[in-house]
Amino acid sequence: MVIAEAPWLHTLGQIAGVILVVELSLALIITAALMVGLAYGMHWLHTHVMPLIEEYAPRAQQAMGVAERGSDSLVKGVAEFYGRRQAVETGIRVLLFGRQDAEQVREEQVIYAEEALQRIEPPTDLPGPENAFTPRLRYNGEALPAPPEQRPLQNGHDGRAGGNVRNAAPGA
Repeated sequence: MVIAEAPWLHTLGQIAGVILVVELSLALIITAALMVGLAYGMHWLHTHVMPLIEEYAPRAQQAMGVAERGSDSLVKGVAEFYGRRQAVETGIRVLLFGRQDAEQVREEQVIYAEEALQRIEPPTDLPGPENAFTPRLRYNGEALPAPPEQRPLQNGHDGRAGGNVRNAAPGA
């Protein structure tokens, strides 16, 4: 069986092929130009910037080390000062008010520190399957059915085939 072909269909196919080749060639030329530009930029960085970095990097690392040691000593000094101040305050409080008052103040400070740490840490009750706080999935505005383990029990069964009883004792 021979299917009659129109001669203009063959011409349109050739035109489409030429347009496709021109478009792909243009994309290839643009990509090649971008690669040449990136290569030139890397060469320029290597010849103009890297010598400066190699020259000043040891000095910068040395300055960063000095700054780090200085900040470490400052932090140690502040911690030492705070610790000694707390010791003096506790000693005076024990002398003036007795040991019970000093222990009460210490408990209040521990509570305050724990509250401060809780403000810093992320909340532990984020939504998730482990805390049954998972939001319901929706499709076209309607809630999807809950998984079997989240469905309420009906007559002691969870609704799955075979009459599985959730949280049943083994051998029951």
